[in-house]
Amino acid sequence: MVDITKLEENLEKLSGRDFSSVEKESRSSGNNAIVLTTSSDFQARLAARALKVNPNDILDLPLKKYNQTLLIVTNFLFAASDAETQSTNLGA
Repeated sequence: MVDITKLEENLEKLSGRDFSSVEKESRSSGNNAIVLTTSSDFQARLAARALKVNPNDILDLPLKKYNQTLLIVTNFLFAASDAETQSTNLGA
């Protein structure tokens, strides 16, 4: 059973090398998405890397939990950081 409660915390621990490695895995599996970060395959693989589970464990989740997992990854990848939010609010 995959526990996604610490997914966001674990995503914070990933490095650019992890991101690049997951990108290569996703591309080598046939993912041709132009914007890879919006691809469900890439997001599932990134979640798997963060949780230290096999990507198939993520893919085998019940649909609702799978979508919740991808939503956490999407929000992590595209949410503005606090510093970005503050500089935007200050007009910088």
